[in-house]
Amino acid sequence: MVINQWKHHIIDISTGFAVVLFNNKGIHRLFLRRDVSSLPGFSDSKEEELPWPKLKGELKEYFFGREITGDYPLIWDEYSSWTLTILRLTRTIPYGRVITYKQLAEKAGTAGGARAAGQALSRNRTPLLIPCHRVIGENGKLVGFNSGIEWKKELLTREGSIP
Repeated sequence: MVINQWKHHIIDISTGFAVVLFNNKGIHRLFLRRDVSSLPGFSDSKEEELPWPKLKGELKEYFFGREITGDYPLIWDEYSSWTLTILRLTRTIPYGRVITYKQLAEKAGTAGGARAAGQALSRNRTPLLIPCHRVIGENGKLVGFNSGIEWKKELLTREGSIP
């Protein structure tokens, strides 16, 4: 991914930063970071305002216990059909609820596909907007989140759904 081809906006959230990469088509990526210096390449591009003003407020408010309700345009390019299926199903998991990778795979019609569902979620470029943090391992184990397990734990705690 070439950072220069995307516009970016950095949002100061209560425990770090949300960085949104976007273009006129939609949102390509959302990073959650404790420190923006851990994201190389942003010094080469100018920060721009989001074309979806409500998104900035919703991301900030999420960290104070409010659900993200807006339907923002996501860029779905470069995902396989399996990954698209898993990501779209993940978008339907309600705020404050969790399901297991096994349950997600079963919803996708693939019994025994928990590992494949996890691999698909590892490709999610827009956490929070596609709430992959709401998918957990068997017996409530917190596993698999690109921003790190500590972020996953924090997000689930804020939603009141920590297992």
